[in-house]
Amino acid sequence: MPSKLLSPAELLDTAVTLAHGAGAILLEGLTYIRAGNHAHVRYKSSPGDVVTEYDQRSEAFIVSELRRRYPDHAIVGEEGGAYDPQAAETQPPRYEWQIDPLDGTTNFSHGFGLFCVSIGLLIDGIPVLGAVYNPAADELYAAAHGLGATCNGKPIHVSRVNSLQQALLITGFPYDYAHNPRNNLRAFDAFNRRCQAVRRIGSAALDLCFVAAGQIDGYWEANVKAYDIAAGIAIVREAGGLVTDSAGEDAMLSRGEIVASNGLLQPAMLDVLREVHLSEAAHVVMR
Repeated sequence: MPSKLLSPAELLDTAVTLAHGAGAILLEGLTYIRAGNHAHVRYKSSPGDVVTEYDQRSEAFIVSELRRRYPDHAIVGEEGGAYDPQAAETQPPRYEWQIDPLDGTTNFSHGFGLFCVSIGLLIDGIPVLGAVYNPAADELYAAAHGLGATCNGKPIHVSRVNSLQQALLITGFPYDYAHNPRNNLRAFDAFNRRCQAVRRIGSAALDLCFVAAGQIDGYWEANVKAYDIAAGIAIVREAGGLVTDSAGEDAMLSRGEIVASNGLLQPAMLDVLREVHLSEAAHVVMR
C-alpha cells in the first residue's frame, strides 16, 4: 500500500532528525581524525574522489530509517545508488529522497570542518524540501515548500547585493578537472575578473546554504549530481533566491549544472556563463 499523503512539515521533521543522526556519525569520525588518526580512504574515479567508512555508515543509517518510515519511497544515495522501494510500483514513486551522506569528503578526511549531510526530497521530480547539517559547526539548514528556510531554527534570507562587481561568489570543480573539458576553469577566471571575489570550499550543499543565508551572493557549478544539490535547491528557493541551469531553465538535475543567486544577480551570472560557453565552443572549432 502506498503511504498516505504526507505534509511538508512532517517530511521536513524526518529529514532534520535523520540529518542530525547522520551528523553524529560524521562528528565521531571527525573527532577520530583530529586526534591524529587517519581515516580509511578508498578512491573512486580519481585521487580527488574519495569515500570513507563514515560516508558509508552515514548513508546506511539514513537509508535504513527512510525505508522503515516510508517503505514505498524511492531513495538515491551517493554511495549506494538507487535503492528500490520495498513496495514496488508500476509507475515511478511520487516521493524520491536524494542523499549525500557526506558532502565534502576530502575536507572531512583531512579534519577540515567544512562538510555536511545533505538530505533532499523530490516530489514528482521537483525539489520540495531539504535538510543540510554541518556537524563541525553545528549548523542545520532546513526548508520545505511554503514553510521558509532556516538555520538552526532561525529564518534566513538571500542577500540584496545587486551588482556583480560587489558580489562574493562561490563555485566548485569536478574531481577529474585535469582531464575534464568542462573543468570550470574558464568560468572561474571570467567571474574572478568581474566580481569582488570567488571562493571554493568543496561542498555543493553548503555552497547553496551559504547563498540561502545571504553570506554568499551567487553560486555556479557543472558536473554536479542530483544528490549534491536537491536539498540546497529547496533551501535557496525558500530563502527567496533563484536557481536555474546555465541556460536559465529548470533542468539542473538532468543537466548536472546549477546557477543559484539572490535573484538580483542571476541575469549577470547567466550572461557570463553564456560568454564562456561561446568562447569554449569557438576554441573547439578552431582546434
